[in-house]
Amino acid sequence: MKDSALKVLYLHNNQLLAGGLHAGKAIKGEEISVVPNRALDASLSPVILGVQGGSQCLSCGTEKEPILKLEPVNIMELYLGTKDSKSFTFYRRDMGLTSSFESAAYPGWFLCTSPEADQPVKLTQIPEDPSWDALITDFYFQKCD
Repeated sequence: MKDSALKVLYLHNNQLLAGGLHAGKAIKGEEISVVPNRALDASLSPVILGVQGGSQCLSCGTEKEPILKLEPVNIMELYLGTKDSKSFTFYRRDMGLTSSFESAAYPGWFLCTSPEADQPVKLTQIPEDPSWDALITDFYFQKCD
């Protein structure tokens, strides 16, 4: 998975970052595991996103304001419905070659990256008048074998 500026998503100190080079070497992107959330309306393309083989999942938390974090929850437990999964769910919106991911628990909040490299992946609300240095909410998402 890459953002629309072609920065890959990778793990560093248990945090998901977006970048390209480290010490002059290309960073190997983290494989993102994806399963549908079968408890929500399938027409909205609800997905759960995991890293490290699905042993940790992206969550928006349960606070008043969403905070993106990795939680040590197995993606298959969420898929099989053994845990409440709305805070782990994103609505995938395909827009041509890219996709955006809106939080199911916090409507209007989207996964995003910073224009600068090696910054954390986080959540943002899309401004009505985005500027040239706005956060990036579009991602290239391709299936691995």
